[in-house]
Amino acid sequence: MCESNVYLKENGTEKLIMENVAAITPAGENRFVLKGLLGEQQQVSGIIEDINLMGHKIILKAV
Repeated sequence: MCESNVYLKENGTEKLIMENVAAITPAGENRFVLKGLLGEQQQVSGIIEDINLMGHKIILKAV
């Protein structure tokens, strides 16, 4: 499986915001729609700080 967990980094702290994310779609300036393996969706504001495909971890930095 190729899903990743998405974290939001604020004040140096990473907070898990969604597990098993299958797709990330831009939704405007500094906004993304996270789409889960089972069809769930969540919108989040931030900028991409790091994408680790081998570690299945994506970090968005709060703006």
